[in-house]
Amino acid sequence: MTIKERIGFVTMTIAAAFVGGAVSGHMFAASAIGAASAPKMLTAQKFLLVDSHGKTRGVLGITSKGVAQVAVFDGAGTLRAGLGVASNGAPALGIFGKNGKTRVEVGLNGNSVSRIVLFDPQGKSQASFGVGPDGQSGLALMDKEGNPRATLIVAPDGSPTLRLADQHRGRVGLDVTPDGLPGLALLSTDGKTRAALTLNSDGSGALTLFDANGQPASSVP
Repeated sequence: MTIKERIGFVTMTIAAAFVGGAVSGHMFAASAIGAASAPKMLTAQKFLLVDSHGKTRGVLGITSKGVAQVAVFDGAGTLRAGLGVASNGAPALGIFGKNGKTRVEVGLNGNSVSRIVLFDPQGKSQASFGVGPDGQSGLALMDKEGNPRATLIVAPDGSPTLRLADQHRGRVGLDVTPDGLPGLALLSTDGKTRAALTLNSDGSGALTLFDANGQPASSVP
């Protein structure tokens, strides 16, 4: 296995799926509704739930994009929670702040990637956790601009990779191969590897320095 294979970074895709909102409310007891007089079926494209002042507090309907969703609003008319299922079968749950910005997303997209995303009060993603259909799991932490700054990924074979980044790309990488060999890599601002510290299968360590083009220039031993 070459040094570049040892220090290669795993790309983590944070999948985005439609997020409607969460479901909240109370269930009425069967005795509160006359069973004999209750209609057998109601058919409609949208149902509205209003409060005593006629203000919409809940909506059950189908969006123009074919998403079946339940949306729940606060007293000011701001969307606060919802649950939706896209036409391709992808379900999603969303929780929103008082300003209507998304604060939490939980979903399963069409590629069977399950994920949880947390947002700041302005709706910028700050942290996410996902699991792919092949068992790969990943955690990502973002800065206030939404740029990924730290990611931790565990591949299907169990090998972990930690990546630390600046505002544009990864700068530090730490991984352990499936056979238990650790490696550390330092990258330049253009993404080229400039230094690598690895442990070989015979137990010996190696420090390799790379030139500006990412090619090995010297090593110890």
